[in-house]
Amino acid sequence: MFKRLLSAFFSFALLGTASGISSAGVTVPDVLKDRIALKKTAQQLNVVYFLGSDTEPVPDYERRLSELLLYLQQFYGREMQRHGYGARSFGLDIKSPGRVNIIEYKAKNPAAHYPYENGGGWKAAQELEEFFKANPDRKKSQHTLVIMPTWNDEKNGPDNPGGVPFYGMGRNCFALDYPAFDIKHLGQKTREGQLLTKWYGGLAHELGHGLNLPHNHQTASDGKKYGTALMGAGNYTFGTSPTFLTPASCALLDACEVFSVTPAQKFYEGRPEVEIKDTAISFKGDQILISGSYKSPQTVKALNVYVQDPPYAVNQDYDAVSFSQRLGKKSGKFSMKIDKKELDGLTNNEFRISLMFILANGLHMQKHFTFHWDALQDYRDEPKS
Repeated sequence: MFKRLLSAFFSFALLGTASGISSAGVTVPDVLKDRIALKKTAQQLNVVYFLGSDTEPVPDYERRLSELLLYLQQFYGREMQRHGYGARSFGLDIKSPGRVNIIEYKAKNPAAHYPYENGGGWKAAQELEEFFKANPDRKKSQHTLVIMPTWNDEKNGPDNPGGVPFYGMGRNCFALDYPAFDIKHLGQKTREGQLLTKWYGGLAHELGHGLNLPHNHQTASDGKKYGTALMGAGNYTFGTSPTFLTPASCALLDACEVFSVTPAQKFYEGRPEVEIKDTAISFKGDQILISGSYKSPQTVKALNVYVQDPPYAVNQDYDAVSFSQRLGKKSGKFSMKIDKKELDGLTNNEFRISLMFILANGLHMQKHFTFHWDALQDYRDEPKS
């Protein structure tokens, strides 16, 4: 159970196992005992247990996955609270105390039809889209976590899980299940504990992608205080050393459908319309100064700034050091100062600064600017005639 809170978030390195407590006939492990009350969300995350036509569920999956998801919900909620967004987390459809309503879906094809590579996740997502169209009452939001049992073949099995999709894909994300995928192993210095850090940390990270989060890296000062960013290398530290959500990640979650407590709000409709003017990026001593103005038909909730080394392709942004500033208006000015010392993990001569404007409906718009440390030149928008 928790031995302390580190700046209002879980210090995962200090977790141990315990016997658990009983709640309405359901045994709840002690790691879930110290819960905070989370605000009720208008929408919930769809959780699907996806079985190939030739596959049976891993025993006791409903209990194990429910406890893992409830713990993860608390982690996200505490991080949102720490960053000033209130006790909000991704909503879960609760079937009974301690149990999440997990949709058990039997696929049209054998498990081998849905591999990690060769579009396995896309095939599963297309099939689930058909399922939700035929069963609209089962779809609780536009965000879906798909969990598949590990393959059992010459390469993969309970001691070496794998074979199935394990990544984010739009608002879908994929993770796996195996017999020892159990919260009781969290933080243990055992084979089961090491596996749990890898696959539970991976689930937490891929779920972040399914909740609209890109990769990002902690600043130098946050790394010293809080540990490793979940959406950076946190999938390798979750459960063994302090892991956290950055301000930039929480700013995006603030505009995520399954974090919203407003029933009538619509998400992800239309195009992200933001007019950005008078953008200026200058370099003064050890500081980067960013300023400009914005205007949009809807509220611009926040500005995220990412600074990273090349390459800039998909899955090459783990090093993107992130910063965030709340805006909260349809129009106004923005300004941000970044200390170069916060970028101590970046070593390339070339670097890119990306501005991400986050809208109230969950969409965002980005602008990118490339610079070279050995030939720094300030940037300023050309005046429009």
